[in-house]
Amino acid sequence: MKNKLWILILTITVLCIICIYASAEVRINEVMASNAVFIDGRHDDWVELYNDSDTQVSLKGWYLSDDPYNPTRWAFPDNAKIAKGGYLIVYCAGDPVTDGQKNALYTNFKLSSSGDTICLTDQEGNTTQVTFGAQYGNVSSGVPADGNGWHFFETSTPGKANNSLYFDDRAEEPVILTEPGFYSNTVTVTMSCAEGLEIRYTTDCSTPTRESPLFEGAITLTKTTVVRARAFSESLLGSTVTGSTYWINDPTPIPVSVVSIYTDNDYFFSNKSGILVKGSGKIANYNQNWEYPCQIEYFDENGVRQLVQMATTRVAGHSSRSQKQKSLSVFARSALGSDTFNCDFFENRDYEGYSAIQLRMTNSDNHSCRMRDAVLSEMSEGLGLYYQAGRPIILYINGKYYGHYNLREKANKDSLAQWEGITDEKIIKSIDILEGSGINKTQVLKGSNEDWVELINFCRTHKLNTEENLQYVLDRVDVDSLYNYAIFSMMINNYDAGNVRYYRFPGGKWKFMLHDIEAGAMNGDETKTVKLILRNRTSNVGQYPHTILAALLELPEYKDLFLRRTAEIVESNFLYSTQVRPIYQKWYDTLSALMPRQIKTFPFSNFSVSIWRTNVNASMTRARTYPKKVINAICSKLGVSNTAKQEYFGHALELLAVYNAKP
Repeated sequence: MKNKLWILILTITVLCIICIYASAEVRINEVMASNAVFIDGRHDDWVELYNDSDTQVSLKGWYLSDDPYNPTRWAFPDNAKIAKGGYLIVYCAGDPVTDGQKNALYTNFKLSSSGDTICLTDQEGNTTQVTFGAQYGNVSSGVPADGNGWHFFETSTPGKANNSLYFDDRAEEPVILTEPGFYSNTVTVTMSCAEGLEIRYTTDCSTPTRESPLFEGAITLTKTTVVRARAFSESLLGSTVTGSTYWINDPTPIPVSVVSIYTDNDYFFSNKSGILVKGSGKIANYNQNWEYPCQIEYFDENGVRQLVQMATTRVAGHSSRSQKQKSLSVFARSALGSDTFNCDFFENRDYEGYSAIQLRMTNSDNHSCRMRDAVLSEMSEGLGLYYQAGRPIILYINGKYYGHYNLREKANKDSLAQWEGITDEKIIKSIDILEGSGINKTQVLKGSNEDWVELINFCRTHKLNTEENLQYVLDRVDVDSLYNYAIFSMMINNYDAGNVRYYRFPGGKWKFMLHDIEAGAMNGDETKTVKLILRNRTSNVGQYPHTILAALLELPEYKDLFLRRTAEIVESNFLYSTQVRPIYQKWYDTLSALMPRQIKTFPFSNFSVSIWRTNVNASMTRARTYPKKVINAICSKLGVSNTAKQEYFGHALELLAVYNAKP
């Protein structure tokens, strides 16, 4: 029995040697299974192959897999090859990739950060494999330069030789003991770490390294400073990063919420790579799709820090990117610690966490109120329309005052799923999100527009006066959402109503969402939005997708429903003194304290605190006077007689006469 066992062991060993020898010239050299480095908007995990032979190797007929029982899961393309002494990166994407790097390789499987197996099979069917355990976020592992085993690297080197410095465990993150926040005098910062570790720190927002200053008991700060720290030892991978912001003699008024965001200066301000500057390239840096790691702190109105977390950030918005103040999207990433921000940012949301938030600058022009989008969005409460929750904040970037911003919920698949109460990741992942008319591929933000285009064309070419045709539409569109969005947009006279977004989860119906309604309550021609939304069914599809609504309004019962719903919305959301003014006033009171410093720091032509107040008052007046005027415009457009108008809107008009009367 003993001899048979040794024969079996020897046989297995020989077979393994044969397999390894057969593929020895190409090996799995480095793996990143929890990646937070973005390239062209993607942060796929990756596997690095290394050809240690002195000849080029064709990978035609080779395979890569994460399943030892299915080693041919993903085939290399026939033209794939790896140069002698060269490296090849294969990205583990999982899904088919249409927006990746040119000529890059993307597999049909992903890697698991909790541990996985990578199998490489050559054209002869010989398989080598690497099995690794739980990975640290944004840390690669692989074969060190000396070829000794499989370990973690402090610095990943995709496409290059691996480091000779490697580790098997990680140091525990240090603790900054001095409470961050606002101080009127010098601050002494102290820190602690586990026994046997040393703390390295920076005060210029850069990520601490082993060469950064050594913490030796205390740091004395005499001006506003961001302190970042990591723990190290010779035998351990450097810890994750902690950070704290200390404001000294800063004039920011309390109570107001504050966000401090910081990272290496090159990520923000370098001409070559900084996202907040124009740079020297043909395409401005701020127009690139660059996303970088950062650290974010959130302080509530009382100056108490509620969040400190590593994240990633990129510039958001369109035309505003060229302005000095730029909107930023900030994303929680599991590779950097957590895929949610577990913080109670907004009073009117009861979510446990957010996958992303937006730091939104507001229009810097002579019509600016710096609150319209957020205020008007909040006015839609109760209508079932998704909108981005918001609150005014002061933003600091790398310790420097960047003025008033509005912290907003980030509109994406995750926030829409939270709004709808959907938790199934497969359903969330398969959402369709469109913008504008939705009929062009460029208007597909996520998923597909095929069903939407089919629906639009159906409504253009079919009347809904048969049960079959009507049911076709009712099965695909949430009529309440369609009506509520159209009515609300007309009531605020959203001049940019074509900047519309709508979504559908698998198995659900198309619903509308409020998105970027900054142009509402801004202009005096209250008929423009009515004319845009209430066009004829056969009219050419413009930026606003009017066709479905128009088809429904051809039916008397749905026209009746629309008019009655309009009256209900006026009564539930647009009575000025009790419903509209309190929202404006809340924002006005907070921003009044912020505007002097904002305008002094970021001045622009012919704008002042006085003009800002005038703009806010003008917007409030429009929100007060629009409902009656829009009712008249709707009745005129839809051919509603005076008698019918009184039937539909008599009570609403009576309420408007009381609650929306001129103060």
